[in-house]
Amino acid sequence: MIEFFQHLFDTSGFPPRWTCGRWTEGHGWLHIVSDVAIAAAYAAIPVSLLYLIRKRRDVPFGPVFGLFALFIICCGLTHLVEASLFWYPWYRLSGLLKAMTAVVSWLTVVALWRVLPEMLALPGLARVNRQLKEEIAERRQAEEARRESEERLQFVAERSQVGY
Repeated sequence: MIEFFQHLFDTSGFPPRWTCGRWTEGHGWLHIVSDVAIAAAYAAIPVSLLYLIRKRRDVPFGPVFGLFALFIICCGLTHLVEASLFWYPWYRLSGLLKAMTAVVSWLTVVALWRVLPEMLALPGLARVNRQLKEEIAERRQAEEARRESEERLQFVAERSQVGY
């Protein structure tokens, strides 16, 4: 195992991907551009998630979002290495990143499954909105009833002041 890590960046014995098989320039660049585009998106998603967690401290299940962000970062790094394999055949590094991605993926799955019952118990937005609308309607009715009661009281007070 130590030898694996000592030779992690040693590319001897491995040809670059361009020389493996019959890659055409178009075929190769399709893979390279696609992998780089995927890696860029995989960088933007966790940045957005981590920004959300940082700004909204009330977001439930922050650690799960954090693990999900780490999983996406690992996926993006894997795609970047895949794109670079056309020039630098560091297949050991590629394999290590894929193994890391697998571990982080399963940690995320376990964390998600642990909080899933709590997530499912949360009321849906439609239900929360319906409850808020009902509460607003009840408050409006109470306000209207209060106003009408005050008007009646004012009317009675004005009529009872005979002789002033």
